[in-house]
Parts: sequence; structure tokens; C-alpha cells
Amino acid sequence: MNLMKSCSRRCLWCSFLVMLLLASVFIFAGVLAWQFISAALPMTLLEEMTVHSESFKAGLSRVMPVAAMAKTYYIPVISALFGISGLLLWGLIRASLRRVIGQSEIGPQASSAPSKKDKKSFVSEESIPVIDKKEMMETNKRFYLHLLTVLQRDGRLMDFFAEDLSAYQDVQIGAAVRSIQDNCKTALKKHLNPKAVMEGNEGDDIVVPVDFDTSAIKLTGNVSGEPPFRGVLRHKGWRASKLELPTLSAARDSHIIAPAEIEII
Repeated sequence: MNLMKSCSRRCLWCSFLVMLLLASVFIFAGVLAWQFISAALPMTLLEEMTVHSESFKAGLSRVMPVAAMAKTYYIPVISALFGISGLLLWGLIRASLRRVIGQSEIGPQASSAPSKKDKKSFVSEESIPVIDKKEMMETNKRFYLHLLTVLQRDGRLMDFFAEDLSAYQDVQIGAAVRSIQDNCKTALKKHLNPKAVMEGNEGDDIVVPVDFDTSAIKLTGNVSGEPPFRGVLRHKGWRASKLELPTLSAARDSHIIAPAEIEII
């Protein structure tokens, strides 16, 4: 809106200056023409000629009022004509600018739509058939289980969760857990490389700044007033320093975490 007003004012001034220049040229040319005609045909000469010709006298009597009127109203009429023309020109330019600026405002929204190259990464639900919608929904579901798939493949984590530990001794469980933990830890470091959100040891005094990130720091206990806060670090938190999960498998069932393995004999 501000851009439209600024351009409109500039166009108004430009139209006014252009028409003022043209009007000045026409007025100057008209004045010179009048002076030239007056010098070539002085009034005394015309009056002398009327004595010898009645028809010339009659024609001159009809021309002189028109000439006097033209001399009186020439400058105002020329100024009014070019003034109206300037307003019309300004209106046409303003309408064109409004159309161009309107299209430029719509342009970024249209450009945010996915291109042909981006259709694989983002496609609106309205632009895809029903079959593709179902496939996309199934793919999105599988993303939630993808990390479990990786941990099962590398560390057998789901097997450990599903195992009944009541039949084992603590020593046996400890040995099994150590192996599972090492494998899962290696897989997490490879694909996520988790790091602590806050450096320090649990139990250290911490000052929470005014502009702290609410998604990275969770406040518990007696939270009141405005930051900065002073508290005790109870958990350092985790964040993924990278995200390099393997490509999703081509499994059709989105509920599959790990496929059954059958050895053919």
C-alpha cells in the first residue's frame, strides 16, 4: 500500500510537469503566432482596406470578435486542456501500476508453490490423486518407526524389550544389556551423534538467561516471575548434532519395524 501511494504521487508530479511543459510550449507558440500576424497585418492597414471593400469589411467584422475572444481565453483554455489531459494520463498510469503491483504481491505466493523438481519432496494434497495420498500417509507413518527400525537392525533393541527377563539372573541380564547398549549407542552416534543441551554436571547451579529457548530448556519446580532464573541442573538434555538416518525401506506396510527373517534351506 505504501509503495502504491509513493508511486502514485510520483506519477502525479511527473504528469503535471510534462503537461505544464507542453502547455508552456503551446502558449509560447500561440503568442509568437499572434505577434507575427499582428506585425504582418496591422489593424490600421485592415481598417484602411475596409474602406475600399464592403465584403472585406463584413468579413472583418465577423473575424475580429473571434480573434479578441481567442486572445482573451487562449491561455486559460490551453491550460485547462493540458491539465485535464495530465489527470487522465495520471489515472491511466496509476491503474497500470496498481495492476502490476498487485501481480507482484501475488507472485511470491505463487512462487512458494512446489516446482516440478520439488514435487517429490512436497506435494499438496489437493494436487495428487487418492492413491498417492494413501501412499504419502503410509510413508509419513513409517517415519515415526524409522529410528526404531535402525536400533533394531543394529542393536536388537526391540528383541530386548520383547524378551521376558524374569527367567534370567541379574548377571545374565547385565551381560545382555551391555551388548545391546553398545550396539545401540554406536547406531545413535552414527546417525544422530547426540550431544548435551547444556554443558556441566547434574547438580550444578545454573542461571537461566532472559532470552532462553523454551524448546531447549524446561523449567520445573517453583517457577514464578520473570527470567533470569537461578536453579539446579537436573538433566543436561539431549539434542541431535546431525540427522543422517538411512533411506526408508520400500516396505508397503507402514507398521513394520523390522521384517521377519527366514533362512531358506
